[in-house]
Formats: sequence, C-alpha cells, structure tokens
Amino acid sequence: MPRKKQTHDTSEPQPVPPKTATDLANELHEILHGYARDTESSLEKAKARLRTEVIPVLKKHRVANIEASYSGYGDSGAIDGLQYRDAAGQRVERTKLPQETIEALEEALYELLPEGFETDDGGQGTLTLDVPTGRLSLRHEENYTATSESSREWHV
Repeated sequence: MPRKKQTHDTSEPQPVPPKTATDLANELHEILHGYARDTESSLEKAKARLRTEVIPVLKKHRVANIEASYSGYGDSGAIDGLQYRDAAGQRVERTKLPQETIEALEEALYELLPEGFETDDGGQGTLTLDVPTGRLSLRHEENYTATSESSREWHV
C-alpha cells in the first residue's frame, strides 16, 4: 500500500490579534462567575454532608451543640478546637463519637469558614451548630493593621 507523502507547513505562524478590553472583561467575568459557582457548590456540599452524615450521628450520641473556634494569620489558619455539648450543656467527650463523623464534621466546617480568615493579619471566630435545629451560626472577627497620624503645633 502506498504511503501518503507528508507535507510540512513552512509558512510562518500568524500573529494572534491582541485582546480588546471587552474580551478581557468577558474573560474576567467568566473566571469570577466560575469561582462563585464553585464556592457555592462547595458550600452546598458541606451543608448536605452535615445534614445527611453528621447530624444524625450526633443526635444518636445526644450531642445538642457544637462550638468550633478557629483562627489564622499570615496565610495559615485552622480550627483550633471543637466542643461538644448535650442538651443540658454538659460536655460530651470526643472519644464517644465515631472518628469518621468527627472527620466529616471538620471537613464540612472548613468549607464554611470565612474566605481569607488566614490571610495577612487574619481573623478568628466561632462556628456554632445547634444540632436539633440544624442551625449553624458564625461569629467572625477580622484583624487589620491601621495607622493613625496626628500632628500638633505650638507657638512659644
């Protein structure tokens, strides 16, 4: 069977026309829209995981309230601790809960932390989950450095 003769394109590549401001604005809009969509999707997955995997197990173990404190700065941050309490406000020991439930809870909570809490001067706060109602509340404090300038003059 005869082989096809391969030909090589010896013409120079054509320059790509520069993008217009409208092209760049459209690209930026698409990037930001995709980011917002991904963020919302992650949030919904975290809430669904809490609702279907975590809360039923917590109820079974008589946990009524969870408080997660977090903090961060300088591009590093974490959940500092979790406290589990029953309906009477008494502490429920973490060791009485299944490890996979604790891991699922922590993974979901990380998705709910405020974006950028670990950046620059950082921030800190508390996520509280009321297990019976499924209500999750966030109390967040943002840190920042400020400079205040003043001057005075006297005539002596």
